Amino acid sequence: MFEWLDEEMSRIETPKFHLVDGPASAELRQGVESCGFPLPPSYREFVLRFGNAKLYRRGNNWLVQVYAGPREAENDQAESFIHFGRTESSLAYFKESLLIAGKESPIFEWRHEQGVHKTSASFEEWLRTKCNSARKRYKKPEWEAIEKGPLPFNEHERAIVEARKLFDWRVVGVASNEDLRFEIYNGSPMTLPYLSVGVRGKLRPPNNGPLNGGAFLPVASISPGEIKVVEFDCYKKFIAPDDTEVFGLPEPGPEDREQYWEFRT
Repeated sequence: MFEWLDEEMSRIETPKFHLVDGPASAELRQGVESCGFPLPPSYREFVLRFGNAKLYRRGNNWLVQVYAGPREAENDQAESFIHFGRTESSLAYFKESLLIAGKESPIFEWRHEQGVHKTSASFEEWLRTKCNSARKRYKKPEWEAIEKGPLPFNEHERAIVEARKLFDWRVVGVASNEDLRFEIYNGSPMTLPYLSVGVRGKLRPPNNGPLNGGAFLPVASISPGEIKVVEFDCYKKFIAPDDTEVFGLPEPGPEDREQYWEFRT
């Protein structure tokens, strides 16, 4: 049913462009089979085949996502929905009252200022439509580069990867303008222009999912062996400083050049 996605993934040499768990574990399979509501056949097959899926990476986000663990939700009219995925601009649901064992079910999407509307006749149709739309976001040369894969790190880039491992940081307070204050130690033998960190927090209005982003801390003035305090705006417009969590990011690969500001001049 999803051979088209398997074929596309087989041609792409860029890591993390399509992120899928792979075939379901015994635990996930049991969870799917014992689910408290009937899962539409095409969604069920997708989950058992791919698990959680993040498709079509664009910067720090993916344009299409499918959750292997659907979540119950409710609208303002107390209608029950099952939240199974999202796009960049919408959240996707099954309506619980329309779920019938062994039958496909229509897809409803929520968009800011538009509310919930039926958009597809089935999960398979929704996924194919959204993936086709996502792929059109990439121009031909860009798509060819994605299929070919990124160039390996050069010597300078490898030095940056090693240097960022030797930076220590911690949040030490909140500035008067509600920027977060970071104490940063450069234990590396070189300076970096920025240090990329992850930022997440509670739901942001209008309840369109938890904030999960990043920050690029300016560290060019911190020489090897020095400690300085840097202040930075970590989405204070959306979440209060006390509700903000900052976390370290994994080691970047060549496919992450655009997302990690350490590689910028």
